[in-house]
Amino acid sequence: MSEGFEKYLKSIPIMPDVATKILSIAEDKLDISFKELEDIIRVDPGLTAKVLKIANSAMYARQRQIKSLQTAITLLGFKNLKSLVLLVTASGTFARDRNDRFYQHFWKHSILTAFLARHMAIRCNRKDTAENCFIAGLLHDIGQVALYNADKERYQPAVAALIEGKNPVEPAEEAIYGVNHRQIGASLLEKWCFPELYVDTAREHQSLNITSRHKATIFIVSSADLVAELIRVGVLEAEGDQLLGELIQRTELTGGDIQYYKRSFMGDMQKDPLFLEC
Repeated sequence: MSEGFEKYLKSIPIMPDVATKILSIAEDKLDISFKELEDIIRVDPGLTAKVLKIANSAMYARQRQIKSLQTAITLLGFKNLKSLVLLVTASGTFARDRNDRFYQHFWKHSILTAFLARHMAIRCNRKDTAENCFIAGLLHDIGQVALYNADKERYQPAVAALIEGKNPVEPAEEAIYGVNHRQIGASLLEKWCFPELYVDTAREHQSLNITSRHKATIFIVSSADLVAELIRVGVLEAEGDQLLGELIQRTELTGGDIQYYKRSFMGDMQKDPLFLEC
Protein backbone atom coordinates (compact mmCIF):
# COMPACT_ATOMS: atom_id res chain seq x y z
CA MET A 1 0.00 0.00 0.00
CA SER A 2 1.38 3.41 -0.94
CA GLU A 3 2.21 6.11 1.57
CA GLY A 4 -0.56 8.24 0.04
CA PHE A 5 -3.15 5.55 0.70
CA GLU A 6 -1.97 5.24 4.30
CA LYS A 7 -2.46 8.96 4.83
CA TYR A 8 -6.10 8.80 3.74
CA LEU A 9 -6.80 5.70 5.82
CA LYS A 10 -5.43 7.39 8.94
CA SER A 11 -7.85 10.28 8.48
CA ILE A 12 -10.97 8.18 9.02
CA PRO A 13 -12.91 9.15 12.19
CA ILE A 14 -14.53 5.75 12.84
CA MET A 15 -13.20 3.45 15.52
CA PRO A 16 -14.36 0.10 14.15
CA ASP A 17 -13.80 -2.10 17.23
CA VAL A 18 -17.48 -2.76 17.95
CA ALA A 19 -18.32 -3.15 14.27
CA THR A 20 -15.55 -5.65 13.59
CA LYS A 21 -16.46 -7.68 16.67
CA ILE A 22 -20.07 -7.87 15.50
CA LEU A 23 -19.28 -8.71 11.90
CA SER A 24 -16.88 -11.46 12.96
CA ILE A 25 -19.48 -13.34 15.01
CA ALA A 26 -20.35 -16.67 13.41
CA GLU A 27 -23.99 -17.25 12.56
CA ASP A 28 -23.92 -21.03 12.37
CA LYS A 29 -23.95 -21.58 16.16
CA LEU A 30 -26.82 -19.35 17.20
CA ASP A 31 -26.75 -19.99 20.94
CA ILE A 32 -23.10 -18.91 21.16
CA SER A 33 -23.64 -16.08 18.67
CA PHE A 34 -26.55 -14.56 20.59
CA LYS A 35 -24.52 -14.66 23.81
CA GLU A 36 -21.54 -12.98 22.11
CA LEU A 37 -23.78 -10.29 20.69
CA GLU A 38 -25.42 -9.69 24.05
CA ASP A 39 -22.02 -9.34 25.74
CA ILE A 40 -20.91 -6.74 23.17
CA ILE A 41 -24.09 -4.69 23.47
CA ARG A 42 -24.60 -4.72 27.23
CA VAL A 43 -21.32 -2.89 28.02
CA ASP A 44 -22.67 0.16 26.17
CA PRO A 45 -25.68 1.67 28.01
CA GLY A 46 -26.60 3.92 25.09
CA LEU A 47 -26.52 1.02 22.65
CA THR A 48 -28.57 -1.15 25.00
CA ALA A 49 -31.20 1.60 25.28
CA LYS A 50 -31.41 1.92 21.49
CA VAL A 51 -31.87 -1.84 21.02
CA LEU A 52 -34.62 -1.95 23.64
CA LYS A 53 -36.31 1.08 22.10
CA ILE A 54 -36.42 -0.56 18.66
CA ALA A 55 -37.60 -3.86 20.13
CA ASN A 56 -40.45 -2.06 21.91
CA SER A 57 -41.52 -0.18 18.79
CA ALA A 58 -44.91 -0.75 17.20
CA MET A 59 -43.39 -3.05 14.59
CA TYR A 60 -41.98 -5.55 17.04
CA ALA A 61 -43.71 -5.20 20.41
CA ARG A 62 -46.48 -7.58 21.35
CA GLN A 63 -48.54 -7.62 24.54
CA ARG A 64 -45.85 -6.71 27.03
CA GLN A 65 -42.98 -4.28 27.33
CA ILE A 66 -39.58 -5.75 26.55
CA LYS A 67 -37.14 -4.99 29.36
CA SER A 68 -34.53 -7.70 28.82
CA LEU A 69 -31.71 -7.31 26.31
CA GLN A 70 -31.73 -11.07 25.79
CA THR A 71 -35.46 -10.96 24.92
CA ALA A 72 -34.89 -8.06 22.54
CA ILE A 73 -32.12 -9.96 20.74
CA THR A 74 -34.30 -13.06 20.43
CA LEU A 75 -37.23 -11.01 19.10
CA LEU A 76 -35.27 -8.98 16.55
CA GLY A 77 -33.15 -11.88 15.32
CA PHE A 78 -29.41 -12.23 14.95
CA LYS A 79 -29.02 -10.69 11.48
CA ASN A 80 -31.31 -7.74 12.26
CA LEU A 81 -29.34 -7.08 15.44
CA LYS A 82 -26.02 -7.09 13.60
CA SER A 83 -27.34 -4.45 11.21
CA LEU A 84 -28.94 -2.43 14.00
CA VAL A 85 -25.83 -2.33 16.20
CA LEU A 86 -23.59 -1.38 13.29
CA LEU A 87 -26.05 1.34 12.29
CA VAL A 88 -26.35 2.80 15.78
CA THR A 89 -22.57 2.68 16.27
CA ALA A 90 -21.96 4.53 13.01
CA SER A 91 -24.72 7.02 13.78
CA GLY A 92 -23.10 7.91 17.10
CA THR A 93 -19.72 8.35 15.40
CA PHE A 94 -21.06 10.90 12.93
CA ALA A 95 -23.34 12.73 15.40
CA ARG A 96 -20.75 15.38 16.26
CA ASP A 97 -20.57 16.39 12.59
CA ARG A 98 -24.32 16.52 12.03
CA ASN A 99 -24.18 20.15 10.80
CA ASP A 100 -21.43 19.54 8.24
CA ARG A 101 -22.97 19.44 4.76
CA PHE A 102 -20.75 16.61 3.58
CA TYR A 103 -21.60 14.45 6.59
CA GLN A 104 -25.28 15.28 6.26
CA HIS A 105 -25.23 14.07 2.66
CA PHE A 106 -23.02 11.05 3.37
CA TRP A 107 -25.09 9.80 6.30
CA LYS A 108 -28.48 10.27 4.65
CA HIS A 109 -27.28 8.63 1.43
CA SER A 110 -25.67 5.70 3.25
CA ILE A 111 -28.77 5.08 5.37
CA LEU A 112 -31.12 5.22 2.40
CA THR A 113 -28.87 2.98 0.28
CA ALA A 114 -28.76 0.41 3.10
CA PHE A 115 -32.53 0.25 3.50
CA LEU A 116 -33.06 0.15 -0.26
CA ALA A 117 -30.50 -2.62 -0.70
CA ARG A 118 -32.18 -4.75 1.95
CA HIS A 119 -35.61 -4.21 0.40
CA MET A 120 -34.29 -4.93 -3.10
CA ALA A 121 -32.65 -8.17 -1.95
CA ILE A 122 -36.01 -9.40 -0.67
CA ARG A 123 -37.73 -8.24 -3.86
CA CYS A 124 -35.13 -10.18 -5.88
CA ASN A 125 -35.89 -13.39 -3.93
CA ARG A 126 -32.59 -13.15 -2.07
CA LYS A 127 -33.96 -12.77 1.45
CA ASP A 128 -31.05 -14.77 2.85
CA THR A 129 -28.66 -12.01 1.78
CA ALA A 130 -30.86 -9.05 2.79
CA GLU A 131 -28.95 -8.07 5.94
CA ASN A 132 -25.60 -8.47 4.16
CA CYS A 133 -26.92 -6.13 1.46
CA PHE A 134 -27.97 -3.70 4.19
CA ILE A 135 -24.49 -3.59 5.75
CA ALA A 136 -22.78 -3.45 2.34
CA GLY A 137 -25.03 -0.53 1.42
CA LEU A 138 -24.22 1.26 4.66
CA LEU A 139 -20.46 0.91 4.11
CA HIS A 140 -20.14 1.26 0.33
CA ASP A 141 -19.03 4.93 0.30
CA ILE A 142 -16.86 4.86 3.45
CA GLY A 143 -13.84 5.89 1.36
CA GLN A 144 -15.41 9.33 0.87
CA VAL A 145 -15.06 9.96 4.60
CA ALA A 146 -11.35 9.18 4.50
CA LEU A 147 -10.76 11.49 1.53
CA TYR A 148 -12.85 14.28 3.04
CA ASN A 149 -11.08 14.16 6.38
CA ALA A 150 -7.66 14.04 4.75
CA ASP A 151 -8.21 17.55 3.39
CA LYS A 152 -11.69 19.06 3.67
CA GLU A 153 -10.88 22.10 1.58
CA ARG A 154 -9.38 20.16 -1.31
CA TYR A 155 -12.32 17.75 -1.32
CA GLN A 156 -14.90 20.54 -1.80
CA PRO A 157 -15.21 20.05 -5.61
CA ALA A 158 -16.13 16.43 -4.94
CA VAL A 159 -18.57 17.49 -2.21
CA ALA A 160 -20.21 19.87 -4.66
CA ALA A 161 -20.50 17.08 -7.24
CA LEU A 162 -22.07 14.78 -4.66
CA ILE A 163 -24.62 17.31 -3.48
CA GLU A 164 -25.50 18.33 -7.03
CA GLY A 165 -26.14 14.68 -7.85
CA LYS A 166 -23.40 14.37 -10.47
CA ASN A 167 -22.50 10.76 -11.13
CA PRO A 168 -19.84 9.48 -11.04
CA VAL A 169 -17.86 11.50 -8.49
CA GLU A 170 -14.65 9.51 -8.99
CA PRO A 171 -13.20 11.85 -11.69
CA ALA A 172 -13.35 14.78 -9.27
CA GLU A 173 -11.65 12.71 -6.55
CA GLU A 174 -8.94 11.45 -8.88
CA ALA A 175 -8.23 14.97 -10.10
CA ILE A 176 -7.66 16.04 -6.48
CA TYR A 177 -5.89 13.04 -4.95
CA GLY A 178 -4.99 10.62 -7.71
CA VAL A 179 -7.22 7.97 -6.07
CA ASN A 180 -10.98 7.59 -5.62
CA HIS A 181 -13.24 6.64 -2.75
CA ARG A 182 -13.84 3.12 -4.05
CA GLN A 183 -10.12 2.27 -3.88
CA ILE A 184 -9.71 3.92 -0.48
CA GLY A 185 -12.89 2.38 0.93
CA ALA A 186 -11.87 -1.14 -0.06
CA SER A 187 -8.38 -0.67 1.41
CA LEU A 188 -9.84 0.70 4.62
CA LEU A 189 -12.30 -2.16 5.16
CA GLU A 190 -9.61 -4.68 4.24
CA LYS A 191 -7.27 -3.13 6.80
CA TRP A 192 -10.01 -3.39 9.41
CA CYS A 193 -10.42 -7.10 8.53
CA PHE A 194 -14.03 -6.69 7.44
CA PRO A 195 -15.53 -9.61 5.47
CA GLU A 196 -14.63 -9.88 1.79
CA LEU A 197 -18.19 -9.03 0.70
CA TYR A 198 -17.99 -5.51 2.13
CA VAL A 199 -14.47 -4.92 0.83
CA ASP A 200 -15.50 -5.98 -2.68
CA THR A 201 -18.69 -3.89 -2.61
CA ALA A 202 -16.74 -0.78 -1.65
CA ARG A 203 -14.27 -1.45 -4.48
CA GLU A 204 -16.66 -2.49 -7.27
CA HIS A 205 -19.99 -0.74 -6.69
CA GLN A 206 -21.21 1.25 -9.71
CA SER A 207 -19.36 -1.08 -12.07
CA LEU A 208 -20.77 -3.60 -14.55
CA ASN A 209 -17.50 -5.52 -14.83
CA ILE A 210 -17.54 -7.19 -11.43
CA THR A 211 -14.68 -9.55 -10.64
CA SER A 212 -15.87 -10.43 -7.13
CA ARG A 213 -17.64 -13.70 -6.39
CA HIS A 214 -20.26 -11.55 -4.62
CA LYS A 215 -21.45 -10.12 -7.93
CA ALA A 216 -25.19 -10.51 -7.24
CA THR A 217 -24.98 -8.56 -3.99
CA ILE A 218 -22.84 -5.83 -5.53
CA PHE A 219 -25.36 -5.35 -8.36
CA ILE A 220 -28.13 -4.93 -5.78
CA VAL A 221 -26.13 -2.42 -3.72
CA SER A 222 -25.17 -0.49 -6.88
CA SER A 223 -28.84 -0.33 -7.87
CA ALA A 224 -29.76 0.88 -4.38
CA ASP A 225 -26.98 3.48 -4.53
CA LEU A 226 -28.38 4.99 -7.72
CA VAL A 227 -32.02 4.76 -6.63
CA ALA A 228 -31.15 6.56 -3.38
CA GLU A 229 -29.82 9.40 -5.51
CA LEU A 230 -32.88 9.22 -7.78
CA ILE A 231 -35.14 9.62 -4.73
CA ARG A 232 -33.10 12.61 -3.55
CA VAL A 233 -32.76 14.58 -6.79
CA GLY A 234 -35.74 13.30 -8.79
CA VAL A 235 -33.84 12.51 -11.98
CA LEU A 236 -30.43 11.01 -12.69
CA GLU A 237 -27.92 12.37 -15.17
CA ALA A 238 -27.77 10.44 -18.45
CA GLU A 239 -24.78 8.34 -17.39
CA GLY A 240 -26.36 7.34 -14.09
CA ASP A 241 -29.71 6.62 -15.71
CA GLN A 242 -28.09 4.36 -18.30
CA LEU A 243 -26.09 2.55 -15.61
CA LEU A 244 -29.21 1.96 -13.52
CA GLY A 245 -30.95 0.47 -16.55
CA GLU A 246 -28.03 -1.89 -17.09
CA LEU A 247 -27.91 -2.84 -13.42
CA ILE A 248 -31.58 -3.75 -13.05
CA GLN A 249 -31.20 -6.10 -16.02
CA ARG A 250 -28.62 -7.95 -13.93
CA THR A 251 -31.00 -8.33 -10.99
CA GLU A 252 -34.62 -9.44 -10.73
CA LEU A 253 -35.81 -5.85 -10.45
CA THR A 254 -38.02 -4.22 -13.08
CA GLY A 255 -38.77 -0.71 -14.26
CA GLY A 256 -41.98 -0.93 -12.23
CA ASP A 257 -39.94 -1.59 -9.10
CA ILE A 258 -37.88 1.53 -9.74
CA GLN A 259 -41.06 3.60 -10.04
CA TYR A 260 -42.24 2.18 -6.72
CA TYR A 261 -38.98 3.15 -5.05
CA LYS A 262 -39.13 6.63 -6.53
CA ARG A 263 -42.76 7.32 -5.63
CA SER A 264 -43.76 5.22 -2.63
CA PHE A 265 -40.77 3.76 -0.81
CA MET A 266 -40.12 6.73 1.46
CA GLY A 267 -43.76 6.77 2.55
CA ASP A 268 -43.60 3.10 3.45
CA MET A 269 -40.38 3.69 5.38
CA GLN A 270 -42.26 5.98 7.77
CA LYS A 271 -43.66 2.76 9.28
CA ASP A 272 -40.20 1.30 9.92
CA PRO A 273 -39.03 2.15 13.48
CA LEU A 274 -35.36 1.55 12.69
CA PHE A 275 -35.49 3.92 9.72
CA LEU A 276 -37.25 6.53 11.85
CA GLU A 277 -34.68 6.09 14.58
CA CYS A 278 -31.98 7.00 12.06
